This record gives sequence, C-alpha cells and structure tokens, in this order.
Amino acid sequence: MNIQNNNSYNISYGHKRPTPKGSFGRFVDRIKQKALDAFPEITPDVKDKFDRFDKYTKDMAHPAINRAIMGVTAIGIQPAIDYYNHRVDEETRTVSRNRTIAKIVAGTAVGIAVRGTCYELVKKMTDVKGKGKFSRALIPNKDYLRTFLKDGVRLNNYRSALSTAIAILAMCFTNFLIDAPLTVHFTNKLNARSARIKQEKEVHNG
Repeated sequence: MNIQNNNSYNISYGHKRPTPKGSFGRFVDRIKQKALDAFPEITPDVKDKFDRFDKYTKDMAHPAINRAIMGVTAIGIQPAIDYYNHRVDEETRTVSRNRTIAKIVAGTAVGIAVRGTCYELVKKMTDVKGKGKFSRALIPNKDYLRTFLKDGVRLNNYRSALSTAIAILAMCFTNFLIDAPLTVHFTNKLNARSARIKQEKEVHNG
C-alpha cells in the first residue's frame, strides 16, 4: 500500500520511509550536478585497453621473451649479492661475481635461442589455417582445431606451454654441450680482466 502526501514521497509497508528533501537539500543537489557538469565527459576506449593487455600477456607468455626478462632480472641482482658478501675475501668475491655473470649471460643467451627456436617450430606446426603437410601436426584432434579457430588466446597458450616443454627437454642437453663451456669461457675472460684491473690499480698506487 502506497500513500502519497503533499511532500511527494511514498510510504511502503516493510520499507524505510525516505526523508523528503527541503529547499536546502535540493539546492545542494543542484550545486553537485553543476560541479559534475563542469568536468568533460570521458568515455574510455575499453576495447583498446583490452587489446593492449592481450598483447602484453601474449608477449610475456612467449618463452624467449620470458627467459630474457628472467636473465635481465638475474644480472641486476645476483652478481651484486655475490660481490658484496663480506664473509669471504675480496678475491673470492670477485671470482664468484664473475662466474655468476658468465653463467647468467650464457644461460640467458642459449635459453633465448632454444626457446625461441622451439616456439617458432611449434607455431609452424600449429597453423590452424595452414595448408602444408605438417601445418597441423601438433594440434591434438579436430575438437581442439575447432576450439583454436574460435579462441586465439587458447592457441597462444597452447603454443607457449608446448614449446616451453620441448625447450626444457632440449636444454637438458644444451646445458652440458653449450652452457657449461660458454660459462667457463666467459668466466676466464672476466677473471683475466679483473686481474688486469687489479694489477693496474696496484701499479698506479705505487
């Protein structure tokens, strides 16, 4: 049951009765509305924001880019931790820092190469619109093909996951065949450079 009086508000059983606004309340509402109207109307381009987010997500999921980010982060943190470990002498700290730098550089370079190569191979073998003999060789079955045709995000995730798994298997061999020799080579180069710099300082200091 609704009852309307001269103040133009409704009373409903079971509900709180709204408080009528006087002239001052209506005046405040008009001021608020004027203030809001003074700002320009902004309509964000939601689609554009989602497109950029999808691009960043795709880039971050790319195995080679992901490995590069890990390498950059490691090179900025780990060598400093080794070098400023004052529980050991300076020579040990220098050698430890050089070995860490060499390991990160070698591992990152080989990791990017292996993961990038695996991703490109998987991409060529999961081409849902390809006509080649092996274009769909790594797509499990027709149901997956229909899913991938409708949803490109799932296809990208599948490619990233599959290429990363293949790259991990490949790196079980490259770690010994390529990473280890490169690490030793770079470590020796850095140690020789550090020794030369130390010698030059000693000569300069007399």
